[in-house]
Amino acid sequence: MDTLKIDIVSDIVCPWCVIGFRNLKQAMQELEAEYNFEVSWKPYELHPEIPQAGYDKNLYMQQKFGSSSGSSPYAEITKVGDSVGFEFNFSRTKRIPNTFMAHRLLWKSEQYNLQTELSEALFKAYFTDGLDIGSKEILAQISESIGINKTDIVKFLNSKEGGEEVADLEMQFIEKSIGAVPTYFINNKYIIQGGQESQTFVSFLKKIIQKENAANR
Repeated sequence: MDTLKIDIVSDIVCPWCVIGFRNLKQAMQELEAEYNFEVSWKPYELHPEIPQAGYDKNLYMQQKFGSSSGSSPYAEITKVGDSVGFEFNFSRTKRIPNTFMAHRLLWKSEQYNLQTELSEALFKAYFTDGLDIGSKEILAQISESIGINKTDIVKFLNSKEGGEEVADLEMQFIEKSIGAVPTYFINNKYIIQGGQESQTFVSFLKKIIQKENAANR
């Protein structure tokens, strides 16, 4: 059976990363009888300038986009989220977190083979439950909820382990001119970007397999 390696460059505070993965997940389920998938999550910070303690979301939006009296910029995303079975509660999030520590945790979770489970738990914690994913305690609780020993994670979060590795990975994607997420690297060669529809993923992944098999003949 053919295997596709998928590296997902993503940030926890990116709503289109949630939507994109939901559609990718549906595509993988549709193709699982034909292909094996190896998924790995890679770090990207949409707001690297945010202080470690986070920043008031409303103030940040006003400073970046100005005040607006139009419809909510989140209405479309909420609607698309509903269509893929994900609940966005943007009103619950009061602060924009610095996500570097969460990316360190995702890096660590690969050792437990729980990266995808943690990514989905982080998305839900931030977008659905409005939790502060910049908080060590919250991150430890989320880790425990997916089966990782909380004491081990607290010790990890209080250390510097993974910091240099995550920073290096982030720089690699900057050097590859990745300026938006989600971005998907397939077999280290092919790139697809954005919150694509599930059938777009299905078509793209099938074409990659066909091309790879033709090249190997």
